[in-house]
Amino acid sequence: MLIDPFIVIAQIINFLILVALLKRFLYKPITQAMEARSQRIERQLATAANTEKEAEAEKELYLQKQQELAAQKQAWLEEAKQEVELEKEQLTQQAQAEVERFRSQWYRTLEQDQHKFARELRDRLSQQVAVTTRKALSDLANANLEIQIIDTFIDQLNDLNDAQLKTIRVAPIPNPHHIITICSSFVIPDHKKEQLLNVIQKQIAANAEVEFETVEDLLCGIELRDRGYKISWNLEHYLTEIEAETAKILTENNNQAA
Repeated sequence: MLIDPFIVIAQIINFLILVALLKRFLYKPITQAMEARSQRIERQLATAANTEKEAEAEKELYLQKQQELAAQKQAWLEEAKQEVELEKEQLTQQAQAEVERFRSQWYRTLEQDQHKFARELRDRLSQQVAVTTRKALSDLANANLEIQIIDTFIDQLNDLNDAQLKTIRVAPIPNPHHIITICSSFVIPDHKKEQLLNVIQKQIAANAEVEFETVEDLLCGIELRDRGYKISWNLEHYLTEIEAETAKILTENNNQAA
């Protein structure tokens, strides 16, 4: 078989032209497209890596914020607990102070009631003692209570000891006229005034002027007042003892009730 050189050369030239055309219009665009795709993929991978790093950083930040929030929450709980305890302590102290105030007020009221009851009891006892004593003296001795009180007081003046007499005699006279006052819860009969005047001149002062007054604050009694010195006899002493004993009994009963 004979080979035509022209045909061979022509085919070679055609092949080279085909190769050039393929390289120019097919291979180069394909390689460029592949290169562009490869670059695009690398960019996407780099973006994904950056996104992953950012996500990791966000995750770390979130975990840090969560830990900080947990710590802040615990701090808030501790602070709230302390505030609750402080408020509880303050309320407890206020309640205790209020209870103590009410208790003190109750004790003061009770004490006032005791004193009031004791005073009322003393007044009633004084009245009853006076009535009973008058009746007893009238029934037994045919004498009234006031006369017996005057006689007892006269005996008391006659029985003054030296120290008492010295004290009252040496006391300075506050005015030019020496006035001795006899106070009584009842009107003194004239003949008893004479007896009192005689014993006063004998025991205390011979030249003194004696005045007689009726006062209501003496409980069935009589009193001599001279230069700030007093000599008296009345039922106050006995009623005071009764009052003290009554107060003692009330206190003991209240303590037992408490």
